Amino acid sequence: MSLDDREKSYKIGDLAQLSGLSIRTIRGYEEMGIISSVRSDGGTRYYSGSGLAIAKLAHRMRSLNIPVTTIQEIATRRRDFETGDLSSAAMTEILESLSDELRGQAARMLELEDEVMRTLRLIRGCNGCQNLPTPKTCPDCPMETSANKTDLSQMIWQDT
Repeated sequence: MSLDDREKSYKIGDLAQLSGLSIRTIRGYEEMGIISSVRSDGGTRYYSGSGLAIAKLAHRMRSLNIPVTTIQEIATRRRDFETGDLSSAAMTEILESLSDELRGQAARMLELEDEVMRTLRLIRGCNGCQNLPTPKTCPDCPMETSANKTDLSQMIWQDT
């Protein structure tokens, strides 16, 4: 085993627990080159503190629906080049593309949050209402009459 004895190391189960990834996912990421381990003479996998940080990052990235192929490309692409200049150009392109995608995703999330907040304002207008909450039994409901209807309010108020 060649992990520095002074550095904290983690067995695969510990890494799974600390990172939120399953053992199977960690093994898959190792096969893809996203994360690496060293093996003891007995075959036990040990991961460094850096490995834990990478595992946590990969978990966060997947929770944002970043494709595992993108994560793999980020983790491995640098090795494909003979110079730092070429590597830097390729990594810049990958990371700029990811940044653009995340910015777009954030904008879509903010738009949805705005719709949720506008719908909450409509729903709060129903506080204290004693009518059955349907378009037929509450024709004056703010959910029905407001000029500020949202797609979300229509989803909630639909009469199926």
